[in-house]
Formats: sequence, C-alpha cells, structure tokens
Amino acid sequence: MKIDLRTIPEGYSEITCDSDLESVKSDLPGFTEKIRCHAEVNRSGPQIFMHLWYSGVFDVECSRCLNVFKLPLSGDIRLILREQQGRFGASLDDDEVDFYFDNRNDLLDISSSIYDEIMTNMPLKPLCSEDCKGIQLETGKETEQEAIDPRWEALRRLKKKE
Repeated sequence: MKIDLRTIPEGYSEITCDSDLESVKSDLPGFTEKIRCHAEVNRSGPQIFMHLWYSGVFDVECSRCLNVFKLPLSGDIRLILREQQGRFGASLDDDEVDFYFDNRNDLLDISSSIYDEIMTNMPLKPLCSEDCKGIQLETGKETEQEAIDPRWEALRRLKKKE
C-alpha cells in the first residue's frame, strides 16, 4: 500500500483504499480481490501516527485434506512515520519509528508492515472446517493374490507344503 504523503493534512484525517500489496504480493498466499485498508491518520508536524485496519480473503491449503479454500483474514496495525531529511523507507535501527520519509519522496510504501501483520495472523495449520476428516483414501477390496508381493511367492508355496 502506497501512501501519498502530500495528501495527508495536518491534524486528523482518514484514508480508505484497496491495495494489491504489489511489492510483497509474491510472498503472500494467493488472493483474488484486493486487500481492503482503512486508516485513521493524525499528522502532527514531522510525525504521522496511523492506525490501519485491513481485511482480505486468501486462498490457502487445508493442512488436513490439502484442498485450497478461501480464508477471510483481518487485523489492525499502528504505525509511526517520521519526516527526516535524507532518510526514506522502513526504519531498521529505531524502535520508536516504523518508516521515515523526506520531502523528496512523495509516495511511501508501507506494504511490508501489512505483510508482517498478515503473516503473523495467518494460522500455522489452516483448516477448511473444524470437522475436516483429512485426505479421503479409497478403500477398495483387494484379493489375497494382489496383497501378496510376488517376491514372497516361494515362501507361500513352502508354507502350503507343510
């Protein structure tokens, strides 16, 4: 999700958009519709405080039956963005700030934070339903001849002689 920093006014505002999270899309489970995002934003001088909610439907594989099913997932995240000359992008060395921006760059991509939140909320072993029985094996009746490995045929003949 890219945010146009020029459109965020001083004080309180809201942003609503649909995003395909292009920069991290290949690392996420498949999704057919864009991720819905809504943010409450409070800009105070060089800092932007953001509370963002996301929701989407992902195509995931059931850990029991291995069928692909649609899993709705939603959550929220709080971010702090700070304007600082010469710095742009994710903060790797400051625990108080999530992203830096400067006046030379108008668009800030916060997809990496949304990706982290989605992957944290994704179940480790997703189930298509609580009563999923797992992989259904065909139970056909086989004759005794089919069940015996032909390499053991000599032993079977010895047993019949006794």
